[in-house]
Amino acid sequence: MSDLVYKRYDFKWDALEVILGGKSLVDYHHGLSGIPMARIEEADCFIKSYGFNLDDPIQNGEVLGNFHEAIHFIRTYFLYPENPEGLKLEIPRKILELTDVRELLLMASVSYPGQSTDTQGIALRNWSCCLLKVIHTIVHVDKDIRVNYFADIQQQIFDKFYKMVHRSKDGTLFFGKSLEDKMRIELAAFETKPKKSRESILIKMLHKPENVMEDIFDQFGIRFITKTRLNSLCLVKYLKDTMLVVPANIKPSRSKNSLVNVELLKSKIDSLLHDYEMNKITEEELNEELEGFCKLNQFESENPHSSAYYRAIQFTSRQLIKISNPLFDDVKDLKSKAEKEKLSDAFKQAVDRIDLKYLQREIRFFYPFEVQITDYKSAQENEKGLSAHSEYKKSQMQAAMKRAMGSLMNVANE
Repeated sequence: MSDLVYKRYDFKWDALEVILGGKSLVDYHHGLSGIPMARIEEADCFIKSYGFNLDDPIQNGEVLGNFHEAIHFIRTYFLYPENPEGLKLEIPRKILELTDVRELLLMASVSYPGQSTDTQGIALRNWSCCLLKVIHTIVHVDKDIRVNYFADIQQQIFDKFYKMVHRSKDGTLFFGKSLEDKMRIELAAFETKPKKSRESILIKMLHKPENVMEDIFDQFGIRFITKTRLNSLCLVKYLKDTMLVVPANIKPSRSKNSLVNVELLKSKIDSLLHDYEMNKITEEELNEELEGFCKLNQFESENPHSSAYYRAIQFTSRQLIKISNPLFDDVKDLKSKAEKEKLSDAFKQAVDRIDLKYLQREIRFFYPFEVQITDYKSAQENEKGLSAHSEYKKSQMQAAMKRAMGSLMNVANE
């Protein structure tokens, strides 16, 4: 077979399936390119196609910074002793001493000159692939253009909920327009979750096939604990009725209900309301019956890191964030003054060339936030045993470690 024919039909199936089959390149053994590289020019071409020009000292320094952060991250979260449950391995000195990230791409190939093993018998390509996965994840975190607006995002999302939380004189917590609101919901607790830490985001991205920042939907979260399961469902209705949550802005694939048996409740509620209307049952009896039908006994979570015993209503909504651009008014003011003041012609011409159509008066974009609702009894049970949050995070960490470290996991276990 001629070299040309072989080259034409050497499809590199693993990499091709990333494009065609929904797989992630993070799980691929040839680094990030999907193509084994033998020459520095090939590595340089890939990095430029990825989006960086290493001839620019600023971009080169940025990539090197990502490389060193990846080393620190792996040591801290995936290796012993920083992580007591981490792998008992050491990053090879040859990698630690790299000053050109392109070399890391070459090391990911079996054809790398002198592809040696470290003192633990691990090929350099295994370490380089691991580091490239983490660097790739760090880059996607850094390049989220919304990062600079997180303080504004948090304020706009949380404020509309904070103003609905009230406490009566006896200390009872309510969610409603006011304490006089007849439809208000009694709460056991109300909590907001601020922005995830950088490390938490990296771990979450590493364990997900969708290894991009846009797929982190729980950067900001709101948690309600109601008195009963029925109250939890009533709270969802209240959020909808007051338009704090707009159904059109819900992300359907993120909605999960392991708390309320909606189908059973739907089948029973009309007859119970009829009985109440005919004075066959009291309001207290009505609530007791509805609460009984709310209970959901069996639920299988699609999230492999969540306990099957975890009980909550969770959904992700989006809010249109609006941020004023102070630069717009400053430039507009500058243009106005340039017309009135006695300035040099060159300065006036420079100001005239500034076209305000390229500046937005207000920056607008949708941003997701997660709402979690559970009842007090379920909240207590959620904190126990396998459903504890620490177990969830531990499972997530193990999944991230497995995907990032790849074959190094097997070496460490041996």
